[in-house]
Order: sequence, then structure tokens, then C-alpha cells
Amino acid sequence: MKTHTEETMHTKAGKQGLWVLAAVAMALALLVNCGSSDEAPTPVPDAGQTDSGTNPTPDSGTDPDAGTEPEPDAGTEPEPDAGTEPEPDAGTEPLCQSDVPCSEQSIDRLNLLTTPSTTAMYEEEAPAGEFRSYIDARAGGLTVNQSYTYARFTPEGLARVSIDDQTSLGDHGWDIAFRRYYIRLNGGTSGPSCIGVARLPTGTRFETVTSVPSDLTFQSDAWYTDTCEFIPDNSGLAGPTMALSSFWSYEGCVRMSGDVFIIRLADGRHVKFEVKSYYELAVQEHCNATNELPSGTPSGSGQLRVKWAFLP
Repeated sequence: MKTHTEETMHTKAGKQGLWVLAAVAMALALLVNCGSSDEAPTPVPDAGQTDSGTNPTPDSGTDPDAGTEPEPDAGTEPEPDAGTEPEPDAGTEPLCQSDVPCSEQSIDRLNLLTTPSTTAMYEEEAPAGEFRSYIDARAGGLTVNQSYTYARFTPEGLARVSIDDQTSLGDHGWDIAFRRYYIRLNGGTSGPSCIGVARLPTGTRFETVTSVPSDLTFQSDAWYTDTCEFIPDNSGLAGPTMALSSFWSYEGCVRMSGDVFIIRLADGRHVKFEVKSYYELAVQEHCNATNELPSGTPSGSGQLRVKWAFLP
């Protein structure tokens, strides 16, 4: 016969066994649930390996065919055509060349300076085909401090050439130069070109000259001999002999002679040329008529007016 204590222990043991069985059952259920979870696993980073079977391999058949690549055709390359190469412009070369004799003596005797002229030069109204050129040849006054005014004959009139006296002795770019009553031409003792001049017979009128006479003898400036002895003009003022010196004479004033000249340029063209005045026009007329200047009137000396025209 069991005692009360034994019955109580048996009852507790039975209950504990039930709890143990329940705990085991719950543990098994949890294990089953964990093994069948649908959560995706953490993705493993791609190491960069590719499937060589699916990676497209370049198709050598799609490369450009080297045989069809157009090769440069040496036969079609344009060769320089020596016949079309521009030739040097002969016009840029001096048409004539000569050494200027006695240049050092000329620098001293003619007071050839290194300061270019800045005085005025322009064209005045003239008949068609002719030019009336004004040249301020005062060069600073009676005591000159500027070079001659240098110019070229052009179809538009006299064109200034901005050089000084000493440069002019080696420069082909000028035709004619003015200072006071001296007019130089580029040739002989004046410069390295070959411009010459011929004086037409006394009494020749400018308007009647329409062509170049065939019997002319052209002269260049020559105020030194071959041994550099000075040749003075016939003015009585001991100036240099220039090819245009006869355009004036001096007794009591600078009187115009009315001489007409033919100037032969370096390129073969010809110009008829006459100096009309050295003073203001009214003063020049008085001087020409009386060999003296009008009293009480500024003379305007050194302001030259020349008329000229190209000849056929």
C-alpha cells in the first residue's frame, strides 16, 4: 500500500515526463522550420568570372578587309608643277643699277641730311591727262633742316617717297626730289637709278608736246667730275649742276625760264615737265617780268608748282 507521500511523488513525476515530452516535440518542430526557410541566402560578390561559352568572341570576319583598304595612290598625288610656280616679279628688281660717284663729297657739299621731309605735297586742279603738283620745298627755311622731298610719277599724280637724303643715294624707289630751287633726278650723282632728262628747244610750249622726239639726248645729274671735282651751275650762286638746273636763273630773284623737259623714267616711260613757279603765283609773275621781288609782299619762296604729263 502506497503512502500519501509516494502517491504525490508519482503524480509529480508523471507531470514532469509530460513536460519533457512537450519540450522535445517543440524542439523538433523548430528544427524542421529552420531547415525549410524560404529566405534567399546572402548573395556572394561576383568575382568577375565570365562564362567563356556565352561571352561573344570577336568575329574576325567582321574586321575591315586589309586588302580592300584604299592605299594612297602615288600616281594620283599631285606633283608640284614647276611651270605654275610663281616666278619672282622682275618689276621688284632694279631696272638699272649704278654706283653713285663721289657720294661722300655730295653729302658734305649738298648738305644731305638724315631727317626726312614732312612738308606738304598735293595735286591741284588740272586739265584731263595733266597734273599740277604743289610741293612745299622750303625744308625748314633758308637754313634747311630737312631732307629733299622725294616722289614718284604715278597715274594718280606725284606720290611721296618717305626717305632721307643719305638713304636716297642707294634707293631706287624715287624719281624726283625737291628742295628750295634744286630739283634732283634719280641717276648720276643723285642716285643709283638711270633716270635722265632732255631739254626741248627754247620757246617750246608745254601744250604742243604730244610725243617724244626721236633725236633727244638724255642727261643725268652730274655735279662732280670722274675725279670728284665739283661742277657749279651757271646761276652765280655756286650751286651744283643738275640736269634740270636751267628751269631757273637768278639776277634779283629766282626767275622761271619756261623751259620744257622730257624726263625718261627707269621703266622707259616718258614725262613732259615744266616748273611754273618758285614763289607765290603773283610774286612769280612779278619776278619773271622785272627780275625783282615786289616790295612789302611776302614772297612765299620755296613753294614749287610744276605741271607734267605722261607721254605715249
